[in-house]
Amino acid sequence: MKECVQCGKKLGVFEGYRHPIMGKQYLLCNSCFDPVFESVERYREAVATYSGFFHKEPSILEDMEKIGGSIRNTIERMHNKGSSLWSRKGNENIFNPFSGIH
Repeated sequence: MKECVQCGKKLGVFEGYRHPIMGKQYLLCNSCFDPVFESVERYREAVATYSGFFHKEPSILEDMEKIGGSIRNTIERMHNKGSSLWSRKGNENIFNPFSGIH
């Protein structure tokens, strides 16, 4: 048989409620469960009002920096592809008007 962790009352086999914070190893009787559960709910409501305060939300500037970095990477890749096209052998003489003159 188990005991209520709050008041020490003996609980039967099918009696007792799981403690809302400590888990199922810790049981509460019916008269102790209601005040403990209400206390936990009040605490959760109080903490929930400050949850956004502790969690840093992304700013517009951070979003713009990410977009700018993405655009910069895309332009660099396009530049690298373009420069690799012009650096191939055989294409050098096409754009040099003096290449036929020796």
